[in-house]
Amino acid sequence: MKAGTVDLSVAPDRPRAAVEAAAPCRGCDILFISICSLRRDHLGAYGGPPGQTPTLDALAASAQRFDQAWSTSNFTLAAVTSMLTGRFPSGTGVVRWGTGLGPEIALLPEILGWYGYRTGAFTVDAASGLRPEYGLARGFQRFVVIPPPRSTPDGRHHGGSPGPPGETAAPLVQWLEEQPTDQPLFALLHTRSAHYPFVLTPPEAGQDPTGVRAVLWEEPVEGERGDLRPGTAGAEDVVLSASAKGDPVQAVVREAGAAGIAEWKAAYAESVARMDADVAAALQAQRDRGRLDQTIVVVVADHGESLGDNGELLHGGGYFDGVIHVPLLISVPGQAPGVQEALVSHVDLAPTLLDLVGAVVPAGIDGRSLLPLLRGEVAAIRDTALSEGGPNDAPVEAFPGAVVHPPWVYMRQPTPCTAQAPQTGPDLQRPPPPGGPGRPPPPRPPPVGGAGRGGLHSCLFNLTEDPLQKHNVADQHPQVTADLQARWDGYRAATASQAGTRVLALDPTMIKQVQESGYDFSSPAPGGSDGAAGR
Repeated sequence: MKAGTVDLSVAPDRPRAAVEAAAPCRGCDILFISICSLRRDHLGAYGGPPGQTPTLDALAASAQRFDQAWSTSNFTLAAVTSMLTGRFPSGTGVVRWGTGLGPEIALLPEILGWYGYRTGAFTVDAASGLRPEYGLARGFQRFVVIPPPRSTPDGRHHGGSPGPPGETAAPLVQWLEEQPTDQPLFALLHTRSAHYPFVLTPPEAGQDPTGVRAVLWEEPVEGERGDLRPGTAGAEDVVLSASAKGDPVQAVVREAGAAGIAEWKAAYAESVARMDADVAAALQAQRDRGRLDQTIVVVVADHGESLGDNGELLHGGGYFDGVIHVPLLISVPGQAPGVQEALVSHVDLAPTLLDLVGAVVPAGIDGRSLLPLLRGEVAAIRDTALSEGGPNDAPVEAFPGAVVHPPWVYMRQPTPCTAQAPQTGPDLQRPPPPGGPGRPPPPRPPPVGGAGRGGLHSCLFNLTEDPLQKHNVADQHPQVTADLQARWDGYRAATASQAGTRVLALDPTMIKQVQESGYDFSSPAPGGSDGAAGR
């Protein structure tokens, strides 16, 4: 039997009756909201602009806010898989696009279903998002993927004017209305309302002299070049590099410099504000059912965005703080609000929810229940967290990721450790066309931090002394780097035979859709300066 599965022939560590008796929220509903591409510093509760996310800020005031929550990856598929399994990506085998979860590993909705829960998942159609083709539908009695609403960046080319915010949550709201109140439910909403390319409408004349908003509006929408469903057609395992194609978005932002970055950030902030309405709609639906006071609410980002920090614009290349240090709010009926400083990970969510409702946690998973933290019984549940994999089709020796061991964060990534020049790359996977928009791009200096094993950069930052990650100290602390690499290697070696990976035969249409959402399947280039990092 593989670790992470449930063997009903073997008695669990704690008898079921004891687990149920100790549960503080037995029979509670669970509302799990995963937000794609949300930076923690854009929520008022985390020091962001006041009034930008009123719903999330109000929830944070009545919930437990986790200040040291870390994503298990820098792209959606691996991160969401970890949330639903309680395992780091090496343990699930889902470490890049084109891999899916095998049937041997139990999913959170499957386990909850055994305890009488009604289960549903709701999201918008995007090849790079939450999809049943990736093996994540098991256990969901209802799995709804809707066309992107006109009020979302994914749906901006669908014609007409943007509808009211919160439309992404409409199928969830309808499903909640249909459910009886005498049976607990688990509802997952994955919203992409804050995802690239951020904008809903083209800029008005003179609104944006940088041209950034115009090029964001013109960026192709996932799937608009074909009607084939991702992953359902063809039998060719496609690896497609787009490195020869010019990227108009990167070119325009490079040309505009600081003003372009400012416009980029402003467009992102607007999308975050609209996303807040998705959360509001979901919470209101539970309130209307009369069940919100009997509902465990989890709100977490799958990953964040770089927004120009450390030489990145978006995500999928590096493992910088803006990408893998994520917001996490957990509201439990009867639990007083508070702030948790302990290190936690996506993998800890599944065992926490199971513990809260009195379900037996699968043996052998990586996650640890947060319930002792919520009860104030312990100050910490772990000292290390991993963030692994990426959208690239990388060879084993070029496996990227990060080890978080406060105050240290050690990263191996195709993106250089520190910003290279007053340029805005290199996270966008397609380099600008030769010559750029009227002038050649600035020359790239040698990598800082060195490109070592597999052509990846080794980066080490002390977040206490250098929270903005401006100074790579890997060379000054070789023993720390070696120790953290050894921890990571040991974990990967121990889990290599346990992962239930399915290598998917993806049709070319799916590759296009994922790339149009900002990702690439190509292997990182040696040295990593223009490697295939995601957008």
